[in-house]
Amino acid sequence: MLKETLETVVERVKKYRSFYEQNEMAVRDQIVNPILRALGWNPENPEEVQPNISTEEGVPDYSLIKDGNKVLFIEAKKLSVDIEQKDVIRQLAKYCFGEGMKYGVLTNGAIWILFRAFQEGTTMSERIAWKTDIESDELTASIRKLGTISKDNIDNIERLLKKLQILDEIWQSLVDEPEEIIKGLIPVFEKLIKEGYPDYEFEPMEIEDFLKERIKELITPTEEAGEYVPLPEPPPWEGGRPRKMKIGSDIFEIRNSYEILTNTAEWLIRKGKLKRSDCPIPIGRKRHLINTEPKHRYGDSFRAPKRLSNGLYIEVHYSTAGCINNARRLLEKFGFKGDMLEVH
Repeated sequence: MLKETLETVVERVKKYRSFYEQNEMAVRDQIVNPILRALGWNPENPEEVQPNISTEEGVPDYSLIKDGNKVLFIEAKKLSVDIEQKDVIRQLAKYCFGEGMKYGVLTNGAIWILFRAFQEGTTMSERIAWKTDIESDELTASIRKLGTISKDNIDNIERLLKKLQILDEIWQSLVDEPEEIIKGLIPVFEKLIKEGYPDYEFEPMEIEDFLKERIKELITPTEEAGEYVPLPEPPPWEGGRPRKMKIGSDIFEIRNSYEILTNTAEWLIRKGKLKRSDCPIPIGRKRHLINTEPKHRYGDSFRAPKRLSNGLYIEVHYSTAGCINNARRLLEKFGFKGDMLEVH
């Protein structure tokens, strides 16, 4: 049921994005509530879900209740809100801390974040237990993470989070030392060759070298024909809402994080850079940052396209930190220093 609900909700977000960017109540009613139902919580039953109940620290959007006890607060924002901002996280953390609740959930409908309300010796960003973007993440990954807060699983959330951590740790160890992957695949290759191509013989080293090349490509993306690889995902933006940005001596007042990207692109256009002939400008193997139409490499639409003054489209569906990171890479692509961009 969760799979079908997520598929329906994602299509709804794509179709009515501008509506959800402006209407928090619609995000709650038409995105959050269906997902809660799919997770076993009934938003229409006050024994399970109570909206807008006052606490000593404020009024969380949702209080989830099981066996008469509050077990989780959820704070929902409209789609245009960057929920990784420090002040947004702090708001929900105060609700949870005041009620002695260990976990809270933040969402703008598309991005969902589970974080620990308090953990000694850690920053807010370090207390994020998981994050999923239901639009761009693999569906199974979103289901696995959201499943930890289902009505059936909420009592075992610590164990489920540990299982997620174990999977991530094992995968990272394989990425760091891919020899284990190669060793496991060699017998499979030898078996398939023997069954399908009995007239051909391969030396073990031939197979091993081939696998090393392919595994390296999978876990270490490289540049392809004009494609540049983005910097590693930056840490969440630790400041408040950005109000001003500076590129060289040019200063821009900003109200939304995405303007960091659009202003940078427009600055490049005014400098005689960023032309149609430069497109597409990729940001990885499958996705584009700027293109002549709001489409990624394999035809998927941009999630939040903005049209630039020269008719090009830029994808701006990123956190504040992501916008800063990608704007600096865009400057570097056209021969400028990335650190000439400052955001305050």
